[in-house]
Amino acid sequence: MIVAAIMCGGKGSRMGQSSYIEKPLLRVKDKTMIEYVLHALVASKKFERIVGVSSSNTPKTSTFLGECSPTLIDVIETEGTSYSKDLSAVLRSLKPAMVFVVSSDLPLLNAKIVQNIIFSCLLELPCISIVSEKQYVQSIGIKPSLVVTIGAKEYCHSGISIIDSSKINKDRKLEEYYIIMNEKEIAVNVNTRQELEVARSLL
Repeated sequence: MIVAAIMCGGKGSRMGQSSYIEKPLLRVKDKTMIEYVLHALVASKKFERIVGVSSSNTPKTSTFLGECSPTLIDVIETEGTSYSKDLSAVLRSLKPAMVFVVSSDLPLLNAKIVQNIIFSCLLELPCISIVSEKQYVQSIGIKPSLVVTIGAKEYCHSGISIIDSSKINKDRKLEEYYIIMNEKEIAVNVNTRQELEVARSLL
């Protein structure tokens, strides 16, 4: 079973907004960011279940998901203290399943990219993360946040991973494997107002 988990419970503190709007609900063209992600997942037809991982940081996002798509998505509430803790909590709650973890701030994501990622993955591996070359990410105007070194090159996490929740063990860290994809649909991870404008210009 493959379950999609949209991570949408963060504080979005880097957006630097004067009038606060929860980051998943920021609009790019005619939709909120989380709508683009949700529609990409649904249209890919790859998932038996889709959950939104929310928290007290994003109550309006929880309400929005419940009102706009109650038949498409379940909402799981986590503490919202950190991304890693929220992710661990939702993975434990979804055992056993292959979990397609995706950030809610990837507004360029589409069904074809989702299908390509799943097709490219060896689903028997415990944890597969999708990364892009740091130089490529910077070339489209996105500031790298989480960077990993593979061989002699630096890569940026896209915010997408496929994790076997049955392999989660609190005493042992999962071995992480990487797939490199230089695609704007996964590289445009919106964390700042400037990156929001990049997304709007590219969509």
